[in-house]
Amino acid sequence: MDYLHSSSALVIVDMQRYYLEDDSAYSRYFNFLYPGSLSYIRDRSQKVVIPNIQKLIDFWRNNNLPVIYLRLCGEKPDRSDLHRFFLNSYLEGKRNGYDGVYPLCHEEEADVIPQIAPCKGDIVVNKTTFSPFSSTDIDIRLKSLGISSLIFTGLATSQCVETTARDASDRGYDVIHIEDAQADYDEMTHRASLYSSRGVCGGALFDTESFIQYYKELYHV
Repeated sequence: MDYLHSSSALVIVDMQRYYLEDDSAYSRYFNFLYPGSLSYIRDRSQKVVIPNIQKLIDFWRNNNLPVIYLRLCGEKPDRSDLHRFFLNSYLEGKRNGYDGVYPLCHEEEADVIPQIAPCKGDIVVNKTTFSPFSSTDIDIRLKSLGISSLIFTGLATSQCVETTARDASDRGYDVIHIEDAQADYDEMTHRASLYSSRGVCGGALFDTESFIQYYKELYHV
């Protein structure tokens, strides 16, 4: 089966400053609640995920294919538009002196990290739920662009990445997971999520180098 064609988009999920920088309210709050809980995902992101997403972005842009960034952030000042789990974390964080656990979409902490920041022409979708299909018009936008295959990278594998991938599959999109361009809070959860999602989303699971080579051979680029 050919999973890729000219209507493929690279999807980069929630690679945002508040999620990946130590001095954010998000980081300080969750390290207060669960000391060391962010260590694995941060380490893997820096050493594995970010370099591989950089490779994929370069390859994608060189082939004039669309790059889509998803950002989890609030639009209402009281964060009442966020999924109840995120809203509860925001409110509990604020009560404990960590205001802004989930930033607003216009705040700098909501930005994608500089190493893989969007360029002119890239698509940026702000969502308030695990999956953008629940809180944005992304389905309409993708279909209007003729996009029917989505290649998934980003954070966290078992949460926003897998939920978005499953929602996409239900809506008829071909789904590909790039396993070394995603991360979770521990290796076991990361692997379990990939293989669980794989059964629902069509079975396509690659590492970055294999994926790029597959694409080159398939399309002679």
